[in-house]
Amino acid sequence: MTVALNHLVPQKDALELEPAEMWSLMGGLEGVQRMRENGRILVALASYVERWNFDEGIIIAERMRRDGLQLRRAVTQIMLATFLGRQQMRIPFYLHEVASSYYLMRQRLLILYETNHAGLYSRLAEAL
Repeated sequence: MTVALNHLVPQKDALELEPAEMWSLMGGLEGVQRMRENGRILVALASYVERWNFDEGIIIAERMRRDGLQLRRAVTQIMLATFLGRQQMRIPFYLHEVASSYYLMRQRLLILYETNHAGLYSRLAEAL
């Protein structure tokens, strides 16, 4: 969440978060790949809400799909840069995109469940 907020909510000390620290906070390549896979699950959970509230559910799910697309693109770029050894300077920017997309997806899903199914909200919030 630190990396995401560093990107989404700029502060005067935003440049203090070093690329190596971001990489570590996000769990390296394995963590980034896990975020990509979890992003798909988050979208599926949002789509499930369409059963209770079609209008809001479909809008939030579509926003999350778009966030997920950005997340997957950034993960793909990180993997290419890592395996091919090229464009290493861009990895920190892709890390910001991964973290912020995942954070937005998580927040959107929590708000969707909080307003549409309070009974499941607490278990979902605990799991996320």
